[in-house]
Amino acid sequence: MDLLIKLDIELNEEISTPSLIDIFSHMILTCESITNEKEDSWYLTGDTLEDALKKKAFNQNTPTNLLKDIPYFDCMESIWANENKALNIKYTSSGLIYNLEFTIDDINYIKKNAVIEAINYYFSAYKIVCMRIDTNGYRYNKNNVFPDRLPVGWMLYLNKKITQQQLPMAAELIDIENEKNNGTLIISTDHVFDGSDKNDIRKANEIEIQLTALGLLPLVKEIYS
Repeated sequence: MDLLIKLDIELNEEISTPSLIDIFSHMILTCESITNEKEDSWYLTGDTLEDALKKKAFNQNTPTNLLKDIPYFDCMESIWANENKALNIKYTSSGLIYNLEFTIDDINYIKKNAVIEAINYYFSAYKIVCMRIDTNGYRYNKNNVFPDRLPVGWMLYLNKKITQQQLPMAAELIDIENEKNNGTLIISTDHVFDGSDKNDIRKANEIEIQLTALGLLPLVKEIYS
């Protein structure tokens, strides 16, 4: 199973090297919570694999001097581990909104509750513009209905209050309300969503169509305008 998590966070200031390290540290913990695996090392990217392996960013979850010595955040930074995990932080060119992306491939076992618990941190720590979670290339393979709108996939967070009456086909709606966020986490299936399965695709598509009919599914360009 391949898992993709993308969330856009709005910060109060530009990312500094200490905040970059802090965000990456929590992203690593998120990976560990979801996969129940710990990686000894995470690396920065390089022109070749040999080059990248010389650029250790975290050793036993401790940032290295190489990472600490990055002079500034230059639009995008990535780290990876074990050839099947990659974490990216990217500036979206819209205000102080940054995109955090988790690519975790070849997971043997995923628990829905573990994913929800892992992402709860971000709802309390940051103002979330939107969050989407899909598996097995749901969006990449263009299985969503509207190419210009956000995909629902397995889970989608919107800064809007949505009720079960409005979206009866959703497996679960989790109300998110705290000092930073006020919205709804939409979960399309109770089981682990498979972005390549026809039934799961149909379920996500039904939700996308219903949200659009209600005027609740944003255009992608609206998120970054």
